[in-house]
Amino acid sequence: MFSPATRRAACWQRCDPVALIRPRFPILAFDELELSLSRGSAFNPKWLMPGESLVTILWKFACANVLSGDALVHLISPCVDPSEGVAPVRDNIELARLCRVLRLSAGVLRTSLLDAALAVPTHPTFRHCRLCAAHGYHSVLYQLEEEERCPVHHQPLDTRCLHCGDETPFIVSASVIEAPFRCLGCRSHFSYGRLSLRSTIPAMRRQDRMALSRHWLLRSGNDMTDGSGNA
Repeated sequence: MFSPATRRAACWQRCDPVALIRPRFPILAFDELELSLSRGSAFNPKWLMPGESLVTILWKFACANVLSGDALVHLISPCVDPSEGVAPVRDNIELARLCRVLRLSAGVLRTSLLDAALAVPTHPTFRHCRLCAAHGYHSVLYQLEEEERCPVHHQPLDTRCLHCGDETPFIVSASVIEAPFRCLGCRSHFSYGRLSLRSTIPAMRRQDRMALSRHWLLRSGNDMTDGSGNA
């Protein structure tokens, strides 16, 4: 026979709410994780804005699917060390694999990557508009050295953290993905205010999105979609 104390302890273990919560990160091999995501990952193309870079697309995808940076980098580039990362350039990342993992069209993802063949010099560090960062947005065009100001807010593009002065490299790595719009050195936010991790739905006004679209069309000279299939 069990004593009353033993029975109470057993009952407490059965009713412990913590014990009933599933682990946040399931223990899956990377191939199993990719298969699970392909069957139904949580990502809405309407979360994207015109000309959005791959770095911010991956931030949103990792947040929506509760993925660690290590897991996501391994899924999109199995041969890359997640801690070292890879530059988001078309020659460095397999587009077909990226489409399969993120379940986005090749056109959207191609425009989110820098083209190594560009004659225009690009910036190696993460270059951003602080007001755009407050909306969870970063344009791949901001990495072009000849781009000096945000086409929407008309503010100079920054590379250095306001708090520690460090620069964050423009790469896809585990540490970059796990620090959305934050400095890798001191973890301070790039925006003037704190960005909500749930800020996946674009908060920019319609006219701001149109300004981004016009600027992208002017620079690219080609048709371009805003991620949801709309021009």
